[in-house]
Amino acid sequence: MGFSDTFPFLHSVSRQRRRREVITDTVGCHQPLPESCDSSGFAGKGPAVTGPPAWASSQSIFESLPEPFLLLVPEKSPSGAIINFLCVYANGPASALHGRTQGRMLGARLLDFESSIDLFEHGLRVMEEGQAVVIEGLGGPRQGDHPSSHPPDIRLFLANGLLCCLWREASQRMEDRQQLVETERRYRLLARHACDVVVEVDRDHRITWASDSIEALLGWPPGALLGKPAISFVHRDDRARALRAGLRLPGPGSLQAELRILCADGGWRWMGGLAHPLPEEISGAGVLSFRDIHDHVRTRTELDQSLQHDPITGLAVRGVALDRIRCALDALEGTGATLAVLSIGVDGLTQVNDALTHAGGDKLMALLAARIVRAIDHPEQVGRGTGDEFIVLLSEPDAGADVTRTAERILRACRAPVSIGGQPIDPTVSIGIATARAGVLPDELLRDASLAMRQAKGRGRNCSALLDDALATEAHTLLLFAAEIQRGLVMGEFAAWFMPIVAFDTGQVTGYEALARWVRPDGIEVAPAEFLPCAECRGLIARIDLLVLRQALAALSRLPPSLTMAVNVSAATLALPEYPQLVGEALRAAGVRPERLHLEVTETALLTVTNRIGQQIQQLASSGVRWYVDDFGTGYSSISHLRDLPIAGLKLDRSFTCAMRAKDTKSLRLAQALVGVAEGLELDTVAEGVETIEEAHLLTSQGWLRGQGWLYGKAAPLRLDSAPVPL
Repeated sequence: MGFSDTFPFLHSVSRQRRRREVITDTVGCHQPLPESCDSSGFAGKGPAVTGPPAWASSQSIFESLPEPFLLLVPEKSPSGAIINFLCVYANGPASALHGRTQGRMLGARLLDFESSIDLFEHGLRVMEEGQAVVIEGLGGPRQGDHPSSHPPDIRLFLANGLLCCLWREASQRMEDRQQLVETERRYRLLARHACDVVVEVDRDHRITWASDSIEALLGWPPGALLGKPAISFVHRDDRARALRAGLRLPGPGSLQAELRILCADGGWRWMGGLAHPLPEEISGAGVLSFRDIHDHVRTRTELDQSLQHDPITGLAVRGVALDRIRCALDALEGTGATLAVLSIGVDGLTQVNDALTHAGGDKLMALLAARIVRAIDHPEQVGRGTGDEFIVLLSEPDAGADVTRTAERILRACRAPVSIGGQPIDPTVSIGIATARAGVLPDELLRDASLAMRQAKGRGRNCSALLDDALATEAHTLLLFAAEIQRGLVMGEFAAWFMPIVAFDTGQVTGYEALARWVRPDGIEVAPAEFLPCAECRGLIARIDLLVLRQALAALSRLPPSLTMAVNVSAATLALPEYPQLVGEALRAAGVRPERLHLEVTETALLTVTNRIGQQIQQLASSGVRWYVDDFGTGYSSISHLRDLPIAGLKLDRSFTCAMRAKDTKSLRLAQALVGVAEGLELDTVAEGVETIEEAHLLTSQGWLRGQGWLYGKAAPLRLDSAPVPL
């Protein structure tokens, strides 16, 4: 880091250098800050405190001191040798001593404004050896307006990589020698710890010196502080932290703390404080440097407040609620006591959002939050969860016995009618209850309460439910199973198997249906009824659908052109905005005509068809792809879907075929009616679950055109070397 990075006012020096063309090579004069300084101007390691540049405030400190004072940096030749020193700061007395303005001093070479070569040579010695040097009676500058008849003493010393020059009058040489040493030490402190305020304390932590800047910042005249304990100016709530952070000065180094410091008007101001012990010969004494961070702390506090509290309800956010649960669980360690967590879900919030917009839903959430707080009478125990959920922590010793009564009290409080936007609403909530002792993770406890809340909603809402262990076990098992599915997809354990579709009139195979199958590495086949619901619940079904689509089309490309391929499409996959493009890419990759692909959607999936999805279905139909309604007769779709969507065929659900086998008259008549609908709309028809010749004949007599089932073959990997066997 260079000087310009740490001392922004030196940029003006650089501008003068360029303007006057004084310096041609300044690379050698940039010195790195020692390890004990960071870019904020604070000595010591640790997080930097944001705020104005530290050097700017130290200028006023230097200006207030009466002794001439210079800060110099070495100017080096290309070989690295020091050939001169450049002035980077001169206070008013130093400028007057040399008969120049402060502006002319900045960037000037030492050998230009100080005629004696001895000062330069002593400066070299200080830079090489690092030891302070006192030059007695060297002689004053010749170009000054009032040269001194008594040549001054000059003290040279290093501070923070800078060469410091301090002048004192020779007439005070003997009596002020100790004072000169003391002044040098303080100047070094100012150069090294350039902060807003610098305070020196003795071994009893009483103030022995304070920089003049303390009056402008805190209102205290420096003299009014002398002899007073430094800790007495620290806010009572911050004193323990101040002592821990370094006011005790336990040893070498420096420590940092944020403290509230007393102002002269009785107010408090946040300051970033650092403590540095003085050398061993002054054991126990130290210097305290402070930085004004009041606005920074206030802004940070306001930001923390906004991040930790829900803007709609004013309650603690979920992360804060979890921290409180964690603290409560830790407090139970060794007591054997229990605590309870309630997960409170607002019933019908989606309907309120749909009817009154989300602004109306937010008003309802805020109103219910206030009611829950009043029912609990402890705002710090109530938090906002995700979505429509509130979190309540009951950590009293009798929480286990009292939790049910508390839940009932909340239910009653939330049931009172309200009016939002002129619309009357009768709000209700569902409450899940989970209890635990020490050792349980907060996330697990809150999860259990949420599971119980969903259990309460399943019972009809407006009630409470204690956690059902079986429900928690099922949720955990489902999560592990979903992870297994994901692993299986990555490892290539899923594949498309194929079931033949046969024409009833000829007994010839007209195509195949591709079905997803999962075979684990140990050879165990997982039933589709087990993994498909889990995959759909966990958002993995689209990956399975697209995998089956690509494998099915690759197989179809090797089959005779007269055969077709049916592929299932879930509602989640159908809703993908890019689904038409994905189907098109798969068709082109396999080199298959779109007319040979039959996409099957369940009757229930048609309920999710929006205008956009309807357009995607039309787009694929226009390209030649044919759409079939799978499991027809068991869902809730309207006949209008058959009219408005480009449906090419219906597939009778296997439950009807099984009912026919049992001589169920109603199922026979319904199957007859459904095939009549299909004939009236000129749709292709396929009956599923055909297992016997009698079922095939009966379905043929009703008018069904094709069938599939174990009579014709189970789903299996496709063997192209074996021709389909006709009925």
